[in-house]
Amino acid sequence: MNSELPPRYAPLPVRLRPCLGESSDSYIRRLARANHLKPSFLHCYLSGPPQWFARPLLEHLATVAGHSPEALERALADASALGGTNRPRRRLPRKNPFARRPDLAHRIAQEALKGTRVHTLAKRYNLRCWDIRFALETPRLTTTETGQLADPITGELADLVENMISRGLNKRQIWIELMDDHDYLVKYHSIRHYIDYTRSGRQRKKRSASPLASNLVAPGQCTARD
Repeated sequence: MNSELPPRYAPLPVRLRPCLGESSDSYIRRLARANHLKPSFLHCYLSGPPQWFARPLLEHLATVAGHSPEALERALADASALGGTNRPRRRLPRKNPFARRPDLAHRIAQEALKGTRVHTLAKRYNLRCWDIRFALETPRLTTTETGQLADPITGELADLVENMISRGLNKRQIWIELMDDHDYLVKYHSIRHYIDYTRSGRQRKKRSASPLASNLVAPGQCTARD
């Protein structure tokens, strides 16, 4: 009797080739939809407990995608950030080419998330491919000195999150709906940071300002004490 358990990961029926310079999040989303799965489900399946929202290992993604880890490492811009066993990190420039241009690094990262290839980005901004990969693989380039998150929740995205909060969704449900229904690649800790710190801070400021506003008197009016 064979008592061995089946493998934790198996290739999906539909295989997709990753685009050169594509992010792992984008590839996971395309792979999930090609196989009629929700992107959030495939992401959590690859990451596994206890870190359901963390980045999956490259080997796990390679197995379900039906490609070798080496093939994904050559194609995915953030492959080295996925982690794995006995894999040397890509060779990157010694100096930070974006030390004085962090906004350019952030713009490059955002365009890569939309599927723009490394060679296209290098030609567009007159940079080397190494420089482009440096921008994509180094998280500190897309953060400010104050420690703000790389993908801050502002504008239209903040409006979406606020709507979900008003509907009673928790952080996990917000992450799932953003990924599955709105194609937003937002890290779970970004949502947690927004709800626990950014949003809570704004609410505290409003509460502290309300007593001051109530004490203000329009010109020509008198208070009850007068």
